[in-house]
Amino acid sequence: MNYDLVGIGNALVDIEVQVDDAFVKEISVTKGGMTLFSAAEQEKVLHALKAKPHKVSSGGSAANTIHGASILGAKSYYLGRVANDDNGRHYTEDMQSCGVGFCGTGSDTEGTGTCVILITPDTERTMLTNLGVSTLLHPDNVDETIISNAKAVYVEGYLWTGDETREAGLRMARIAKKHGIPVAFTLSDAFVVNSFKDSLLDFIQWHVDILFCNEVEAQAMTGETDSRKAFDKLLARVDTLFVTLGSQGSLAGKSGHEPVQVGTFPIEAVDTTGAGDLYAAGALYGLINDRSLQESAIIGSYCAAQVVSHIGGRLPAHSHTRIESILTDYRRHHPQNPA
Repeated sequence: MNYDLVGIGNALVDIEVQVDDAFVKEISVTKGGMTLFSAAEQEKVLHALKAKPHKVSSGGSAANTIHGASILGAKSYYLGRVANDDNGRHYTEDMQSCGVGFCGTGSDTEGTGTCVILITPDTERTMLTNLGVSTLLHPDNVDETIISNAKAVYVEGYLWTGDETREAGLRMARIAKKHGIPVAFTLSDAFVVNSFKDSLLDFIQWHVDILFCNEVEAQAMTGETDSRKAFDKLLARVDTLFVTLGSQGSLAGKSGHEPVQVGTFPIEAVDTTGAGDLYAAGALYGLINDRSLQESAIIGSYCAAQVVSHIGGRLPAHSHTRIESILTDYRRHHPQNPA
C-alpha cells in the first residue's frame, strides 16, 4: 500500500489531569515543558492527584500528527513501539480505528510509554514522560518498503533523547532522501533543543526539507530573542518553515518567497496539548495535496484550534474536515488577510 504520510516517534499513552499552578511548582518541573520521569516518579505524582479525575488517551507527538492527517483524509502510517499490555492494546485499536497503519503491540515485557499531562487553569500543559518500551524503537524497525512511495515523512525531535530512537529517525530520513521524498521535522520541545542543539542543527542542515517549531523552540535553536530574526535564520537552513506564535497565529516561509502570517481561529481553549502536533497535521495535509503555503498554514491553524477546544492531544471527532469550508471560515474571521 502506498501512503501519503509516514511518521515516526515515541508512542505514548497520555494521562491528563487538571491541576493548579501551585502543584506544578511543588514538584519542581518546568511549566509548559517536558520532563523525563521514571514510572515510580509518575506513580508518586498520580497518587498525589488520585482524588482528581483523569483522562486516558493515546498520544505521542508524531502520532498525534499522523492521526490528525488521517482524519483529514491522508493515507498514513505510524512507526512506534508499544508493549503487549492494556495501554498498548488501547493504543493500537485507537490508531487502527481511524485508518492509520500501525504495526501493533510487540512482545516486550517493559510497559507501554506513558505521559502524565498536568493542565493548569491557563490551559498550559506540562508533561511528565516515562518513555517505557518506546525507547526500544530501533533502526531495524524502519521498513523501507513503507517509506519508498510516501509523499512525505515526518520525524519528531523527541527521538533525540535516545541513541537508538535517534538513529531510527535518521534512517527514515535517509531512506526518504534516497527516494526523493520530502522530510518534515518538528523540534518538539525547548528541552530537546537545548540538550541536543548541535546534532539537531546537523540533521536539519542535511536531511530536513520542512521544519515545524514554536517561537520558544525557534529562539532556543538560533540564540535569537526576536521571533522574526529566529524565523529568518531557520528559513536559511530549510526549504519550508512553519513557526507557531500562540495567540498571534503562525509564520510560514518558503525559500525564495515572502513569508506569510496566518491568524488563529477563534476558539475557547481548554488544553493546549497537541496544538503544535495538529498544526503540523493540517499544514502537511495541505502541502501533500498541493495547497499553497498560506492555505496549508490555515488548515494547520484550524486543526490546532480544534484540538485545544477539548482535553486531549487528538483531533476531536466532531471536527469538520472539508478543506474548502475551513478556508471559507478563515476568510470570514480574517477578511483583511484572506486565503
